[in-house]
Amino acid sequence: MVPNKYYAYIAMAMMILCSILSGVIICIVMDPGNSRVMAGGAEFAGMIRKRQKQTALYMRMEDWLRKNGAGFHLGKKTDPGRFTALCITLCAAGFLAGNRISPGNGILLGAGLGMLLPFTVPALNRSDNRKMLHDIKLIYHSMGVQIKSGVYVTDALAECSASVENIRLKSALTDFYADVIMKSDIYASLERFRSSFDDRYIDSLCMTIVQALESGQALDLLKDIAEQASDMESEIFAARKASLDRLLTLSQLMVLGAVLGTALYTCIVYMMSRAVGFR
Repeated sequence: MVPNKYYAYIAMAMMILCSILSGVIICIVMDPGNSRVMAGGAEFAGMIRKRQKQTALYMRMEDWLRKNGAGFHLGKKTDPGRFTALCITLCAAGFLAGNRISPGNGILLGAGLGMLLPFTVPALNRSDNRKMLHDIKLIYHSMGVQIKSGVYVTDALAECSASVENIRLKSALTDFYADVIMKSDIYASLERFRSSFDDRYIDSLCMTIVQALESGQALDLLKDIAEQASDMESEIFAARKASLDRLLTLSQLMVLGAVLGTALYTCIVYMMSRAVGFR
């Protein structure tokens, strides 16, 4: 038996272990191909001690958070330091809650809550990408019409914000237009807009616009936009069909489960009534 006075020290040691585990998990999720875990752990510790010093890991995390829309889902002030602190806080809270049952449960719950945000944020971003498909398709068509009418390429992209319904995409387009006006650097503004998303259609749109700016061939841009819009429309239909198929399968499983449950319940009630009758 461990004396009671040592339980506090054991709990503190396990909480620190959960926090370190959470930090290592964040490092691995941010850069899955990085095999230098020890070096990453040292960078992580240095980042916690001095946030102002932007290490390579800090910059990778910042880029990852921006691409996955962490600022949109978790607040505009979300940065690698705050994100890491939030993960560690969740990890510590999970450990303290689970430790009331047992230290093992504390470690499991702490590790689970520590991994919650690093896996939830990309999932939310994938959901955003699906929701933005329709708006991106409208942007392609709207740009095609405006460029054919003589509107400048980047102006056409900025003015598309009026017809966009997705809040995250609308906000990014508004910031892009304001950035172009204030800094007059189209390429840097376009890169900041592109880096705000992890979406291949937005990457393709931005690359097409850059090519049009460099070559001045707006007609070729129109052709590319039309082809990409057609491909996007096909993908939208495929995504909707897959969603309906999943919904249909789920409905069938629910109906089957209800039928089986009813049949099982009827059999159990019948058997119990027969058993009572035999008595």
